[in-house]
Amino acid sequence: MGLGLGLGASQSSYMSFLPTDISNLALWLQNGVGITSDGGTPDKVSRWADSSGNGNDVSQSTAENQADLSGGGLDFEQSDNDHYDLDSAITIAQNQGFCVAIVMDTESSSNNYIFSKDANDQIQIIDAQTFGIKTNAPAAITTQIVCPTGTFGNQKQLILVNRSAGASNRFSVFKDGSAVTIDSDNSSFEAAGENPNGFDINVLGAKAGTSSYFDGIMFEVLFFDKGLSSTEISDLNSYLKSKHGL
Repeated sequence: MGLGLGLGASQSSYMSFLPTDISNLALWLQNGVGITSDGGTPDKVSRWADSSGNGNDVSQSTAENQADLSGGGLDFEQSDNDHYDLDSAITIAQNQGFCVAIVMDTESSSNNYIFSKDANDQIQIIDAQTFGIKTNAPAAITTQIVCPTGTFGNQKQLILVNRSAGASNRFSVFKDGSAVTIDSDNSSFEAAGENPNGFDINVLGAKAGTSSYFDGIMFEVLFFDKGLSSTEISDLNSYLKSKHGL
């Protein structure tokens, strides 16, 4: 099995830094590492081990809901209801920062759920320009982070979304290492740059594991249970861009 280290990127270009150098790495599903598959055609994946040191692997025991191994990542199909359960839930409290980074290649342009727990705990790509966060503690809030058209289009890309800690909880979005300008307000929803509420996640690739699934390849997924500093964001973006040839 190849490690999927990117197209022409040398190890020396990124191996001086590792995501584990940043504190509060809660989950790291690393490209080509810790994958348990059946070796068939297609090669179905039952488990993707957590490289963060927390032992929070993701697994799926039902073969028809397992993603295919592809390029060191997992190829999810909405039509097959592909999704995985985390060994334990990750909880983000009210006013707590967090950061999610994903290298992916989506095949559908709408409702690609990255993480969830239930109807009000969701992290998703709503469409080609909108990133969605639903939170439930202490009350349900929906935030739609509206970006320029095509930001989340169907191509291999690195998306990093960071929420700073504190009552104002500002979001920042990066694509392939570059900052993305987000709309300051989305009329029907909470201001696109704000949402201080808490949430839980325990499902990868679906809304609560029962409906609305991710469609495409997840090459690498990281989740931090704190907001990252500008230096940490820069280091992480550089590492993932070099590793995946972006």
